[in-house]
Amino acid sequence: MSNRLLFDETARIRSDEHLQARRGPMHSARAWNTIATAWRRYRSRQCITELDSHLLKDIGVTFADAEAEANKPFWRI
Repeated sequence: MSNRLLFDETARIRSDEHLQARRGPMHSARAWNTIATAWRRYRSRQCITELDSHLLKDIGVTFADAEAEANKPFWRI
């Protein structure tokens, strides 16, 4: 048997173990964490639109910066 065949078999075993591990509770926790992060990002971008000019100036953000941030989709950082 060649080394290549041995390596391929080992790689298949590792990938199957990896897939089984991803289906466990950590995978669902990671998915919920991703959803929660996206929701927080969306809400913070919507809240910045409600600030008036003196509050934006107070936090050091221009109106153009706030508008650009509010118009970003939730998946973009």
